[in-house]
Amino acid sequence: MGSKESIIQALRSAAPQSYPKPDLSALKADSLRCGDLLEGFCKAVAASGGKTAFLEGNPEAAAKALFPDTDDIAVVPGRFGVAENGCVYLEEPEEGRRLDYFVHEALVIVLDRKEIVANMHDAYDRIGETVTGYGIFISGPSKTADIEQALVFGAHGAREVGILLK
Repeated sequence: MGSKESIIQALRSAAPQSYPKPDLSALKADSLRCGDLLEGFCKAVAASGGKTAFLEGNPEAAAKALFPDTDDIAVVPGRFGVAENGCVYLEEPEEGRRLDYFVHEALVIVLDRKEIVANMHDAYDRIGETVTGYGIFISGPSKTADIEQALVFGAHGAREVGILLK
């Protein structure tokens, strides 16, 4: 066996084991529900520091109108939103641009308003298998207060997050 084959074999043997998702059905009965999913989602997005707007026309133009003070805006599709906390589930595009979720000053997510679920239990049921093996929930702009107890925006991602609802 050559060095290339031995390296590949070592990498394959060190790969993480795949585990099935646990059964959370017993917790679902006690989960948070809201009446109007769209209204609940918009309120939760605002509470997390994000913005929502209804998309009419070009997403790039709408994104610029949402954040007129920056030119560094990424516009990405969201798979579904969660009303209880205002987060949106994103999957890495097949072309592999997950970096867009974290390196721009503003992140604008285009989301179909019919794709909003009530809570994280419903979201968990929707995730399924991803094409690329990568998915992430984003809820509002990146913020942390672990640096001298001062709130800092944009430390680990976008300083501003907006959701365009189509």
